[in-house]
Amino acid sequence: GLLNERIINVFRTSEVTRLDLGPSLSEEGGLNIGGRAVWNVFTRPHSFLFLSELSFNNTPVLDMDLVKLIGLPKLAVLGLKNTGVGDEGVFHLIALKLTLTRLDLSDNPCVTDDAVPALNLCINSKLNFLGLVGTSVAMPGLRLMAKLIQREDRIVDVEIPEACESYIDDIPNIYLLYPQPPLIRLPALCSRLSAAALQRNLEAHAEAAAVKIFTGGTKEEMCERLRNLLVKREVDLVVWGMIYGYDEADGGEWAGKDDTKKYIEAQAAAIEAHKGLR
Repeated sequence: GLLNERIINVFRTSEVTRLDLGPSLSEEGGLNIGGRAVWNVFTRPHSFLFLSELSFNNTPVLDMDLVKLIGLPKLAVLGLKNTGVGDEGVFHLIALKLTLTRLDLSDNPCVTDDAVPALNLCINSKLNFLGLVGTSVAMPGLRLMAKLIQREDRIVDVEIPEACESYIDDIPNIYLLYPQPPLIRLPALCSRLSAAALQRNLEAHAEAAAVKIFTGGTKEEMCERLRNLLVKREVDLVVWGMIYGYDEADGGEWAGKDDTKKYIEAQAAAIEAHKGLR
């Protein structure tokens, strides 16, 4: 049966570790009168001190409802799939960053790139799974996540929206993935190149990419264009590695497995090796 406020109140001081409240909060065609009163239990002192997994999947949740969860000291897994929460609700979850390890926000189109700063605070703490399928998070947001994950050497399993997955799958048609010397990979090296070398690099990317890349202009224009291209390529490859992993970092075949840490370590080694280039 449904867990109403009175029943939930009985369990709130027990050592229960898992709760699925989706069915109890669903409107059931308007018959579940008072179902939302369940939220009030979470605001009472000493409630659910041992609760580690909580699901509201597939039932309406208001952004402000999530404020009532901030007193759960051990909450690690939170299911908010298809609940209607948005960016405001995600920001309320920052209060749970010290314990939250898995967060499912799938099928919530009101979650956008604006929520990424809040998600990054959780990622930078303990979050190791994030479900974003069916949200409105786009590539700019994923790039911000990827930069943080690379910088902090974190491994996070991120399930991304379909549009982003299509873009990531198309990366081999957007960039020259594995430039070989004398071509460069690091944006910082652009300022060291001659005009002819800059043009050679741009031409190599233009030949490999399905999108048109202008290869002419002044030295300053070509330098800026190549730098922007390599910066975007670098972070997109981190997103690619975050989602799919690599068999051999920055030079191997796509393995389709999660080997992101190995990829990040190899990227760092490559950067050190390039520091000696003239």
